[in-house]
Amino acid sequence: MLKLRFFILSLFLLASWVTPHHAQATTIFETTARERVTLHAGPGHTFLPQGVLNPGLSIEIIERNATGNWIRVQRRDASGIAQDGWIMLGTINIPPQLRFSDVPVTDLADADVNTVNSRSMQRLYSAPVIPTVSDKMVDVFQQGQTFERNPRAVTKVGDSLSADHNYLEIIAADERELGPFGYLSETVDYYSTGVTDGSVAAQVGLSSIVVFDPFWANNEVCEANETPLECEYRLSNPAISFIMFGPNDVLSMNYEKYGDNIRQLTEETMALGIIPVLSTFSYHPDHQYWWQSVEFNKQVLDVAEEYEVPMINLWAASRPLEQYGLDRDLIHMKQSGFPYLKYDTGHETYYGTSLRNLLAVRTLHEIRLTLGLELQ
Repeated sequence: MLKLRFFILSLFLLASWVTPHHAQATTIFETTARERVTLHAGPGHTFLPQGVLNPGLSIEIIERNATGNWIRVQRRDASGIAQDGWIMLGTINIPPQLRFSDVPVTDLADADVNTVNSRSMQRLYSAPVIPTVSDKMVDVFQQGQTFERNPRAVTKVGDSLSADHNYLEIIAADERELGPFGYLSETVDYYSTGVTDGSVAAQVGLSSIVVFDPFWANNEVCEANETPLECEYRLSNPAISFIMFGPNDVLSMNYEKYGDNIRQLTEETMALGIIPVLSTFSYHPDHQYWWQSVEFNKQVLDVAEEYEVPMINLWAASRPLEQYGLDRDLIHMKQSGFPYLKYDTGHETYYGTSLRNLLAVRTLHEIRLTLGLELQ
């Protein structure tokens, strides 16, 4: 009898040792696909196909990527798991109860570069879609606080794609439908009062050269000999600046000059105690300047790595979208028509501006958590 008790106690101790004490039950979210969709081996279209999922079949959501625009699903039948793979969030009927805070985040990369047959594009796909925030940016933020930067203030620098009032500024809208992304609500609340209403450094026709030219500054609000960049940073007093140039630049300069300009933008922004968030840009492969745009985007990656600044890989994230997330002119991002954050119906799968805003909010979330900023 004593031996039996000892055996049972040993099994209990072994089970306690094997089972992690931090393990939690995963909430199972069931749904169906809205359309016939290809399953992939990972969270991105560069991963190999794993068959086709038909609409109407019951599936379970197993994992998600860091952004939340790709999910791993499984379909079961009487024999077990019949299908297993990754699809974009907007291709399913999103359950009203779905909360990404309850869905595990995968360790897989955002792309499988081994399936890409261009070294230049392998380089672009190798960068994550959502950045991590380096210790160097923590130092930049702290320096900015000595300059009395507003920790909640966010601005944008760029051409007409950034001048769009439906980009970034809609964070300040009273209405929002975050759906599965409800965990981002506190971040949206934190920055909603600090998002600028327009930016003198985000204008139609602006390029990474003329943003340093006082001629392009708004004479009504800017001081004499003040560049658009200097003027905007004085007016908005931001802690964070989202920077994206590209479509105008490929028409007017080579990629070395573009890289120098992005480097100067990064250096001047950091010197003022402002965290620069760089971004690659989407471009259509049928455009005559397609390969120039690839080299330009590689420059953004180089600068981001050199200065350890956060970078949003919009180029990679928008590749699976129809027309690469671009509107009819194949330059500007396609609009959803909603002047507020709407992520309960998978708009980021179909509209470039919705995707871009989601990436911006996710990046702000990473920055806020890294800096330890709390909503009070």
